[in-house]
Amino acid sequence: MTNAVVFVQPDRFEVNAARCLDYCAVRRYAVAGLICGDWPAALRMLKDGLASVIVVSSPAQLDPDREPRVEVVPKRLNSRRHATRPVARMATLT
Repeated sequence: MTNAVVFVQPDRFEVNAARCLDYCAVRRYAVAGLICGDWPAALRMLKDGLASVIVVSSPAQLDPDREPRVEVVPKRLNSRRHATRPVARMATLT
């Protein structure tokens, strides 16, 4: 069984905590802790082996200054910069 720590920011705590707890129940995670706004405490639970996953209700719930920094890439970026992507070229054999 996977142990999880639920991390929720104080704003809309009850709603977001309930969503996370429902998610944990569906995934059959054992909730090892419910932490309000203290990202270092959630990380300590991982480090101490009390949990193996942190569950949040949305990326907006994460502290932008958290360590380690985790970013979620959207499925489609609004502005693509084609010039910065490497282009593979094929050599023709004759």
